[in-house]
Amino acid sequence: MILSKKLITIFAIAIMAIVLGVVSAGCMPMAAEENGEPEELEGAGGFLAQYGTWIWLAVLVVAFYFLLIRPQRQKSKRAKDLLASVQRGDEIVTIGGFYGRVKDVREDSMIVTLSSGVDVKISKSAVSKKVSAT
Repeated sequence: MILSKKLITIFAIAIMAIVLGVVSAGCMPMAAEENGEPEELEGAGGFLAQYGTWIWLAVLVVAFYFLLIRPQRQKSKRAKDLLASVQRGDEIVTIGGFYGRVKDVREDSMIVTLSSGVDVKISKSAVSKKVSAT
């Protein structure tokens, strides 16, 4: 479901960029010279001819924001919320694939029991996901 929303968003932005490109390219008049002086640009074509580069720059900035910056911020926020919510007794999975139960949580590390008698100290950033809480 999330993947399809991303594809729809990318497709919509691509279509808007193509339409804007076609409109701006079609509306840019050729400068005709009469008496040695270029003709003044008028109307919408003149606007796009003068500010077309800035419009493209704005479209690119918006596309980068929605396709790169915003998803990365959401991902880092979810990771931060996960690390803040881990408590003693939670079952977690590390980025290495180890399942364990949290024994002690410290400022930037935690003690995890992998099996009876096997306790390891890991960094909080090594937690991939929380499986369950007791």
